[in-house]
Amino acid sequence: MKKEKKKYSQWKFITFFVVLMGVFAGVKYVFGIEVPVQAKPKMEKLMALTEQVKEVVPEEKDVEEEEFVLDDIENPEEEVLDEEEEKDTVVLPVPVVKGAHRVKGVWSYAQCFPDSQSVQIEAAQKYGIMPVQNRMEAEVLVKQRKLVNICHSPFYAIDDLSHSIPYLVPRAQHLLNTICLNFIDSCHVKGLPIHLPIVTSVLRTTDDVASLQKRNKNATSNSCHCYGTTVDIAYNKFMPMTGTYESRAMLLRWNEPMKMVLSEVLDDLRREGKCYVKYERKQGCFHLTCR
Repeated sequence: MKKEKKKYSQWKFITFFVVLMGVFAGVKYVFGIEVPVQAKPKMEKLMALTEQVKEVVPEEKDVEEEEFVLDDIENPEEEVLDEEEEKDTVVLPVPVVKGAHRVKGVWSYAQCFPDSQSVQIEAAQKYGIMPVQNRMEAEVLVKQRKLVNICHSPFYAIDDLSHSIPYLVPRAQHLLNTICLNFIDSCHVKGLPIHLPIVTSVLRTTDDVASLQKRNKNATSNSCHCYGTTVDIAYNKFMPMTGTYESRAMLLRWNEPMKMVLSEVLDDLRREGKCYVKYERKQGCFHLTCR
């Protein structure tokens, strides 16, 4: 007796299925057919966004909190945002731009930027001016070109200075320009919206230091800011470049990717021996001195 051939063949079915899937994939590739993002469930989109943020925000190791010294903060009353400022807080995820470089940051802010006051004061005394008593004496040094007015720059913004004046020695001004230019360039290549760093503290006179000591007895009289070599750059707020004048620009606050880009720039320059950097955790700034 002849055996009847099976009408159903497993291998034929698998072959047909593979060919069919290949045809579908080819049609999708040729005609650029994509599934719209709106068709995805909201929870799925939220999880995808969360994973993107996790990839670029490294977990920082716990470090011991340092003693708070008022000497390193320009406007102590602004340390904590009020309710109105919290409403204006902008926290953006890292945009996915084709061809953009990845935002990496540093593995630990505290341990990558450990240069304390004692380390920075030596460089300040070596490359800076002698401390001046008041702002009139500082103006004399500006006329002698030993200090430079840093107010008029397209590369950064100056915060409202209550206990310092916007003067630096030329060496420190060159460093500040380099930092801010590198930051703007890094934002561009990483696909982030262009923002300017904000300088929060610059040169302090002896009178400025005395005013700080009235509010905090722990404020040191021999600050690096007295030599014109030191600046504080905020990492918790950045100035947007909108191309139009606004009486009160909406600052970008508490944006981790921007902070990470700034840390990359400072880490590169510190490794090149261009500056000392201290991560001020409570003051919300990077405290740096030229070398």
